[in-house]
Amino acid sequence: MDIQKNTMNNNISFLRIRPCDNDNEIYLNSRKKEGTSTFLIKSDVSVNTDNLHNKEFQTVSKDISINSDVWIVTDENWKEFKSVHPKRLIYIFKNNIEIALEVIDRLKPHTILISTNSELQFLKSINSKTNFITSTYVETIEEAIEFANAGVSDLLLRDWSSEQILELQNLEGLNFYERTLLSPVFSIDEAREEFDKERFFRFLKTRNVRGFRRKETSWSPGSGKNIPNLNNFVFNNKSQINHSEIDSILKRVLDGYQINNDDLRVLFNTAGEKINDIANVANELNFLKNGNNVSYVKNRNINYTNQCYYKCGFCGFSKGPNSLNLKEKPYTIDIQEVVERSVEAYDMGASEVCLQGGIHPDYTGEFYLKMVEDIKASVPEMHIHGFTPLEIWQGAETIGLSVEEYLSLLKKAGLNTLPGTAAEILDDRVRKYLCPDKITSSQWAYVMEVAHNLGIKSTATIMFGHIDDIDSWVNHFSLIKNVQSKTNGFTEVVPLPFVHMGSPIYLQGKSMPGPTWDEVVLIHSLARIYFVNSIDNIQASWVKLGHDGAGKLLHAGVNDLGGTLINENISRASGADHGQETTEDQFIQIIESENKNPILRNTLYTKFSETKNTLEKK
Repeated sequence: MDIQKNTMNNNISFLRIRPCDNDNEIYLNSRKKEGTSTFLIKSDVSVNTDNLHNKEFQTVSKDISINSDVWIVTDENWKEFKSVHPKRLIYIFKNNIEIALEVIDRLKPHTILISTNSELQFLKSINSKTNFITSTYVETIEEAIEFANAGVSDLLLRDWSSEQILELQNLEGLNFYERTLLSPVFSIDEAREEFDKERFFRFLKTRNVRGFRRKETSWSPGSGKNIPNLNNFVFNNKSQINHSEIDSILKRVLDGYQINNDDLRVLFNTAGEKINDIANVANELNFLKNGNNVSYVKNRNINYTNQCYYKCGFCGFSKGPNSLNLKEKPYTIDIQEVVERSVEAYDMGASEVCLQGGIHPDYTGEFYLKMVEDIKASVPEMHIHGFTPLEIWQGAETIGLSVEEYLSLLKKAGLNTLPGTAAEILDDRVRKYLCPDKITSSQWAYVMEVAHNLGIKSTATIMFGHIDDIDSWVNHFSLIKNVQSKTNGFTEVVPLPFVHMGSPIYLQGKSMPGPTWDEVVLIHSLARIYFVNSIDNIQASWVKLGHDGAGKLLHAGVNDLGGTLINENISRASGADHGQETTEDQFIQIIESENKNPILRNTLYTKFSETKNTLEKK
């Protein structure tokens, strides 16, 4: 048997549950406001579970004929549930040892509900290979402490106020994190297999990437709303989780230790105030590397077409819904206009033009070559930062060249660097559902390795907050570091939070609504910590996070805010509310308001110049 491993680190989950007395709008809204996430369906009260589910509540009942998310198994009814997924079963242990042993071995229920300490101790002692967690109802703080110290895995909180829960979470030596009925019980992959469409979407909307309960806020990436009120970096989302290793890992990092993938997984899998500690360490490492300097680049983004024959579920750029007025009419900008926009950008002081677009069915590798040649012919000093590994792969394929041969031609034509997009999440287990026909993780990495070996450097990105998980984050970071160890060709890491509002995969009920703010802080901070000795620059995307979000991250390991962009359409097409351009004066204001020093850079971080404001102050 397995009493939940988190108890080894004094981490105990809790679920806010109560019996359902009604299914009318007023009652449900009141329960939602108080924080209830799960309803127990009583046999003597008639309710429509659809009404509860429509409000994103999760449900548990004893009656297998009721369309609930989870069922309660008893000594009397357990044979009715032989075909039910074990993770949807809660077995009530009533000290009938002989029946209990049969139920546990045959049904393998994920959760066993106890009421006394002696029942808990018995379950700890049994010889069963069934993995389960133990859970119990508690009415007071004292009861919670008693069961937690005895080794219970999970607490059911009925009618607890927010004040009581905060008191619980302030207890020394114990960490309480909030779960939902279904998460982190089910992984996303398990839930996709087990649940119908409605239940799967409800599962996704009520959890965050780490599996904890998602606290609803008006903010999400691209929303244009203010980031949540923070305790330093952390939004108090009623989830605290800690590991005994965290303090040790962070202390060693400040002493020069390079974290490995196991350390990274531990640090990602936390919540609450420990995120402040991680962000503070990232901030210290950034100061040692970059001082108080925060850089930006003057550039123009040219999205030359929004037509694409790939079926990426997250992309609203080519597939945004007309109903949200996010999708532009199909367009293609001819090469002459791309050149004219590049010249205009150069005249406006831009040092870089960034070229990206959909994979138009009529485009071949010759199209990209001519675009580069014509831009260089008109503005030879302009740095061309263009074409994702997907465009490189497709371009080479369409004209019968190897990736290396094609990249060599592009370099000769004037291509300087590659953007690290099309990476999304570099874990093929996730890409299978997110972007099934796109190049694989290893293909993306191969293009980057070839480019770097030819002297074409690139950025590295990660898109997060959709159908990803901690394992995929670790795999992604690990692949980037592996390539960097061979080539030293990545100039920066750019985390890109998923903008869900106009994304097809979200509108189809198949993704989470972006990352939480805590996860935004975590992934930027841990990028700094994980890549501390291999990639110097961590960038925050103001396009996704807004000026306030990007500014806040300047104290969590970030040293770069990217470019002015002048016409960025991709994020807007997925629902982002932020503008298509940030002026130099706005960049300076963001940076200086965070007591940092603004520095204008070139694409490769090899040339820097202080702003007029900074020079005047000196």
